[in-house]
Amino acid sequence: MRKSFRLLLLGACLLLSGHLFTACDDETAGIGTDVMPGIDIVSVDTATYRVNSRSIAIDSVLANTTECHLGCIVDPETRAKTSCSFLAQFHLMENYKFPELDKMVLDNTGRPFADSCDIRIFFDKYYGDSLTTMKLLVQELDTNKVMEENVRYYTSLKPEDYVNRETVYKKSLTYTVNDMSRDQTDTDQSKNYRSIVVRMPAAYGTFILRKYYENPDFFRNSYEFIHHVCPGFYFKNEGGVGSMVNVQISTLNVYFRYHDKTTAGNDTIVEGMQRLGATEEVIQNTRVENRIPESMLSESNPYSYVKSPSGIFTEATLPVGEITAGEHYADTINSARISFRRFNNATQNKYNLNIPATLLMVRKGQEFKFFDDEKLPDNTESYISTYSSQYNAYIFSNISQLITVMKNERDAGAGVTPADDEATRNAKYAAWEARKENKDWNKVMLIPVAPEYITSTNAYGYLTKKLVRVRNDFSLSSARIEGGPTGNLRLSVIYSRFAK
Repeated sequence: MRKSFRLLLLGACLLLSGHLFTACDDETAGIGTDVMPGIDIVSVDTATYRVNSRSIAIDSVLANTTECHLGCIVDPETRAKTSCSFLAQFHLMENYKFPELDKMVLDNTGRPFADSCDIRIFFDKYYGDSLTTMKLLVQELDTNKVMEENVRYYTSLKPEDYVNRETVYKKSLTYTVNDMSRDQTDTDQSKNYRSIVVRMPAAYGTFILRKYYENPDFFRNSYEFIHHVCPGFYFKNEGGVGSMVNVQISTLNVYFRYHDKTTAGNDTIVEGMQRLGATEEVIQNTRVENRIPESMLSESNPYSYVKSPSGIFTEATLPVGEITAGEHYADTINSARISFRRFNNATQNKYNLNIPATLLMVRKGQEFKFFDDEKLPDNTESYISTYSSQYNAYIFSNISQLITVMKNERDAGAGVTPADDEATRNAKYAAWEARKENKDWNKVMLIPVAPEYITSTNAYGYLTKKLVRVRNDFSLSSARIEGGPTGNLRLSVIYSRFAK
């Protein structure tokens, strides 16, 4: 379009100059304008194509998040059952020091001891019935099978591979989200009062204390502590259905006493506590189990699902062959827009799951590598879309670059050249698409994700958001979206071409 505009402007200027210089003779008046090429005209065309999709059950996603869940629920809309447990290591501040040994309150053998020890699972959000009785098993992990930072762990990991089978440090308990043993005013006023308290044997706290005084080097940093003292714990949902807590942080707390001086200089005994937290600096892995009804995965459904955590992705087949066929083969694809409308829940229930806030569209075959490589959407082969409540849909406003990449990839693989006619191209395409390795060449996956942004102020004083990370969504969410094999999902394309 810019090229056409420049030529039109130049032509107008030349025409004007022809009027100004009337003194020129007839033989030279047309020199310049007569040798200019004709003006390019851009032709624009539009078309709409049918898109097929289906639901794909996913048994595991990368568990690179500190967002842990604990519990078991059943989605009242779909009857899908989700159970979550998690493993957590504990972070130790570098070069942490307990009081000097001669200041500790010692037992009758002259050794330090802990008065008590507990693990507290703090949570700020929960799903389900706060009075549902749930059962939890807490088991110590094994220092000989430590979860390492340079390893990628998925939600299908087997916690039993990391549990210390010979440990005496394990605890079973029942709990409810609403702790009836506490004053209701306390639990309602502050989210930090919501916690599941696991009373560990005081002997475990004593074990940690004595390890410190035997070898302080084991407490120099988290790595040494995890590999030689406490490798972490497995928090296993062992029973109950009806509630799921979103774990904010878990802490391991050791309580002890030591001698000190008051401000007046008098001797006193002080109650001390060492708190270790499961934080970003160490590993936390959520184990997710989904039991998905076969009816949700039926390929005859006139819709598809997206569900987290792990759960279900939607696979969509883009009709690239149709889009680039015939007269459109050499056209430029300026725009390709697709909207995945959400179907409202068939039943209204206070326990209906949330709607996934953001979906990632990525080429099939890249749905795991995208997260393994910590990529960001490039708007060429991957895109994100935030749910629009106004349109009740996820709108991908322009995936034209993706269509073009797929077309060029197929052309190169099939050996298609610009000189080929339509019949020759189709024969080459058919042979290329018949190969097993090319069966997903025009497919994409829709995945619930949790994008992370940083906010800054630009030179004009306006706040701007920059996308810095995209992880799999670990929240409880589900949506039924437009699709299926009937082609009720549509892709709108705008083409352009130059014509003389």
